[in-house]
Amino acid sequence: MTAVVRRRALNLRRHGWSIGVWLLLAVLIGWYVLLIPRFGSFQIASIIKNSLPLVYLAIGQAVIVITGGIDLGAGAMLVLANSASATLMQDQPFLVTILIGFGIILGAAALNGFVGWIINVSRVPDIVVTLATSFIYSGLALMILPGPGGGTSAGFRILFTGSDDGTGTSFGFSLGMLLVPVVIAAFFMRRSRTGLSLYATGSDLNAAYLSGVDIRRAKVIGYAFGGAMAGLAGLATVAITGSGDPRFSIGANATLNSVAAIVLGGVALTGGIGSVVGAVAAAIIVFFLSPILSAMGIDPNTAQVVQGSLIVVVMMIAGLLALRRRRAK
Repeated sequence: MTAVVRRRALNLRRHGWSIGVWLLLAVLIGWYVLLIPRFGSFQIASIIKNSLPLVYLAIGQAVIVITGGIDLGAGAMLVLANSASATLMQDQPFLVTILIGFGIILGAAALNGFVGWIINVSRVPDIVVTLATSFIYSGLALMILPGPGGGTSAGFRILFTGSDDGTGTSFGFSLGMLLVPVVIAAFFMRRSRTGLSLYATGSDLNAAYLSGVDIRRAKVIGYAFGGAMAGLAGLATVAITGSGDPRFSIGANATLNSVAAIVLGGVALTGGIGSVVGAVAAAIIVFFLSPILSAMGIDPNTAQVVQGSLIVVVMMIAGLLALRRRRAK
């Protein structure tokens, strides 16, 4: 009995923050339902599909940060994938757009994996290398697609949004596209030997090395996984909007939101702590704050201030709790 109680207490300590974030999301959804007189399938579909890009980006960012890095080029990779896919997929049949989509994901993984290799070889801090690569990705996006444009097939849009024009009330496809990557990423991080090696690398580099973990390989895998998720986020953006947009501001905002989401989700910026599941809930919250504030009648400019302030407060609480845990050890 004592062993069971101890195990439950350990699980609560390990997953308590993630559970709290999911409960907060449930409260916000309940509040939103009260604010919207006719809340229904259209609103549910809108929330799920429009949160997909940030959810994917947060998953990738969480894996990289857990490994001990940080990717300031994640949003720029999203924009690059968005621009490339919108250009290549325009006027193509569904099957071809699917093949292009897989190519975009693999290409994004390879590019970001190369960034991880550069960090290993140069020993330049992750934040410097990824900031530099963000400008490279943004420049490539503008070279591929100088302005908003391009497109994709109706079938590709249905895959992410449930409708051929990105609107509608069906959310089955969007929910599937949300859950499948989350389950895969969570299983990879918690149940695979490679995923556990990423945790070990981020937790204590020297201890991981002495335990036989290939820390350089872990860094490359972490960044490659993050790149793949950023590529998927770019594809989701094309499916939702029906076109590409190479603007730098889109990538910059996406990167900042992804970092805010993972910290809110309980991922420590020092590495080795956190979960993909918590980051996903936090990403939906970060996205969800804007429509909630809009439903409350708050103007967009004020809403940005309120949204940013709420995120800062929660991140401060997360930081204080992390400091308390370290002192307790």
